[in-house]
Amino acid sequence: MIRTKIVATMGPACGGEDGLLALFQAGVNVCRLNFSHGSLDEHAKQIGQIREAAKRFDKSIAILGDLCGPKIRLGQVAAENGSEGMPINVGDELHICRETIVGRDCRVSTTYPHLIDDVEIGDRILIEDGALRFVCTHKSDSELRCACTIGGVLKSAKGINLPHTNVSIPSITDRDWECVAWAIEHELDYLALSFVRKPEDLESLRQHLKSKGRPIPIIAKIEKSEAVKQIDAIIEACDGIMVARGDLGVEIDVAQVPIVQKDLIRRCQAAAKPVIVATQMLQSMIEQASPTRAEVSDVANAIFDGTDAVMLSGETSVGKFPLAAVHVMSHVAEVTEQYLNSSDGVKEPPVRLGTFERSTAVAKGAWQIVHELRPSVVALWSQTGTTARIFSKLRLNVPIVAFSSDPCSLRRMALQYGVMPIRMELPKNMESFVDGIDHLLREYELAAEGDRVVIVAGAPLGTPGLMNSIFIHTVGQSWRAAMERSAVSDCALLDS
Repeated sequence: MIRTKIVATMGPACGGEDGLLALFQAGVNVCRLNFSHGSLDEHAKQIGQIREAAKRFDKSIAILGDLCGPKIRLGQVAAENGSEGMPINVGDELHICRETIVGRDCRVSTTYPHLIDDVEIGDRILIEDGALRFVCTHKSDSELRCACTIGGVLKSAKGINLPHTNVSIPSITDRDWECVAWAIEHELDYLALSFVRKPEDLESLRQHLKSKGRPIPIIAKIEKSEAVKQIDAIIEACDGIMVARGDLGVEIDVAQVPIVQKDLIRRCQAAAKPVIVATQMLQSMIEQASPTRAEVSDVANAIFDGTDAVMLSGETSVGKFPLAAVHVMSHVAEVTEQYLNSSDGVKEPPVRLGTFERSTAVAKGAWQIVHELRPSVVALWSQTGTTARIFSKLRLNVPIVAFSSDPCSLRRMALQYGVMPIRMELPKNMESFVDGIDHLLREYELAAEGDRVVIVAGAPLGTPGLMNSIFIHTVGQSWRAAMERSAVSDCALLDS
């Protein structure tokens, strides 16, 4: 079992239901719908295919909706001189107009009419992830005049980054609210909010979701320098983060991106929040059947750092080799995890949770038991997924099998490192829970008769947030007989 989770962006390259099933079998755990591309009707069709393929796969697959956020883009640009857009050279002066125009003759417009109000003389303007660069030299009510420092071809709808400009655009656009309503209707498992700048950006979305009776977990995409400066408050306000290295590498010094990535992963470990490392992980596989050595190292290093998930974007959505890209990602994860599991170094679990101090203490106790006894599996009841989320941060070298009767919670657990979610009806008591574990572990070939299993649960079972029991159980042995021999309470440590 590969513990690192794989997020795959959906698109035409994924194929239909059969293609998705092949991706799931290769290792995909989470399907990302990028609302920046495609219509909601197209996404609805893909959701139907995802859910049908997941039924055939017989494992929980999460669906993450990625909101566009306030992405500023160029307006329409006419093709000039046989190119795909408007060529511009170093030293040329670009006019960015408030009025909506078709770009030509070094004059363009943008999707954000207040760009001219926000940008100041001396501010940098980066287009297409910094491939083209400009500096604002003059400003009027109707336009900005910008000197080109790195030239290229300006193309319609390419993204604009303003790394030193305080932008007044709302964090959630009208298009985003439309997508949020659609996500609620179609019961998505996660929503990712783009271009988060401050914790209040997340709170407005969370309150809206609560008011609609659908508290979908929110992933904060870290791609703005302002977000890095307020990262602790943002992690506190969200349910997980995505290190979106594309825009982040334009907003901050590109040499700082690996450092920020490591720091964000470390902070999410301590907060028991999942983290996704994204953007250009196997970029060359959009066109090539094999990755570069640098890309393989990039994926491995993210796993060494402790990420929960790694993400494929264009590689699976529009690439020529989507299935091969997932196979490469899975293989790198498998080999890297084998190395980590063979390491002699023992590190204290990094979780530091004041809110769940009792659960955290129990989890650390279970970590010590696993380290000493080397069981086949850690099995736990996690009705809402909170217990599984805490345990995922222990980085155990054995699978964590999380049971719940809630299909939504099971799908959300698909994002958590090392967690294999399995559905089980709420047991009547601890005896039926252990019997159910025995049956399902053997059915899924996760343990055999005679194997030791560490079981974690809260008594009474099904109480959200309650984790107060650790048992050491031997698969195939009777729970009742073990209880009669031990004469200890449910809260004791039991070796059966």
